[in-house]
Amino acid sequence: MKKNYSFEEIYRLYLNDLFYYLLSLTKQKEAAEDLVQESFYRALIHLDSYRGEEVRPWLFRIAYNAFIDWYRKDKRSLAQEIKEWQLPATPSAEQKFIAINEIYEWKKGLTTLPVPMQNILILRDFHGFSYLEIAEMTGYTVGKVKMDLFRGRNEMKKARE
Repeated sequence: MKKNYSFEEIYRLYLNDLFYYLLSLTKQKEAAEDLVQESFYRALIHLDSYRGEEVRPWLFRIAYNAFIDWYRKDKRSLAQEIKEWQLPATPSAEQKFIAINEIYEWKKGLTTLPVPMQNILILRDFHGFSYLEIAEMTGYTVGKVKMDLFRGRNEMKKARE
């Protein structure tokens, strides 16, 4: 962590990022909201185990672990339906429609992949984490992250054809 942030500042800075990340994993607004709160609760409880690394990857790793726990407990009720994403205002209605459609198609393609591969694609392509940050968050090697990205993107491309 480059700066010393208070927990309130960390919460304010990363609340939306974690919410949209968890929403993309759960596909349920209420579950994502609950998991965001669980993630920040776990971060607060485990603050003593924080080793000074970057805050954002550390929080996303906690959020992913909270998601895995939730997913294991409630596999059968995981919604498969993709809900419309709320995007920031775009200059025209046409551009907004195109953006929403692209995200919808991308999310639809994600649902065909295994959950760990979905997570890697979301972290890289949607949230922009580096290969190294993803490897640290997931516990995989950088090579496995790259391989899963390549395979996941190919599977999604095949599904579109």
